[in-house]
Amino acid sequence: MDLPVRIFCEGHSDQRFLRDFIFLTYNISITDSELKKNEKIYRLDGWSNLKIQKEKIVEDFSEYTSLIFLDADDEKVIDKSGFDATIKFVTELMATWNWSKYDIFVLPNHQDTGTVEDLLENVINKKHSQIFECWNEFENCLSKDKSLTIPAKKSKIYSYLECLHGVTNQEKDKCKDPNRDFQDESLWDIRNLENPYISKLKTFLDKHLN
Repeated sequence: MDLPVRIFCEGHSDQRFLRDFIFLTYNISITDSELKKNEKIYRLDGWSNLKIQKEKIVEDFSEYTSLIFLDADDEKVIDKSGFDATIKFVTELMATWNWSKYDIFVLPNHQDTGTVEDLLENVINKKHSQIFECWNEFENCLSKDKSLTIPAKKSKIYSYLECLHGVTNQEKDKCKDPNRDFQDESLWDIRNLENPYISKLKTFLDKHLN
């Protein structure tokens, strides 16, 4: 089965995660080559770049519904802070295009402020949860010195994978956003429909892929 929609997301992690989730859940295959060519699941490289996708969405892909996945960024992101502001940003943009064939899912869970990294943290294989427990202690220690900067959430996910992959350059490459394998059940638990992060995503995609 071919992908009956076109998907727009912010970065490499979103792109890889959605590709693997769609394959495992709906048996729809999107190849590595298609991802690298930025086909079917389009990487925006930042939420604001959705503004320059009018030609693709309205003209090139007019026969498809566009599914838009954006982070519900915190208050540091001007004009798109939190869930409600993210919905408003997309809704108003599509209205200026006079376009209605779209739907939006706001990461991490179509409810809370956060990013794709918050989603990923909540879909790890729980047998490795001690890694994040140690990381949280590390952050708590750093927070005692106001001159220090807490590492970004991206670093947290990278470190989780780095702890579990080998030490060779080839293994280290698997930690990077474009190379992550979310089908690896030793690392990720993305089939668990009892997980609200997964069940909400599936409910959204069921509308378009079933």
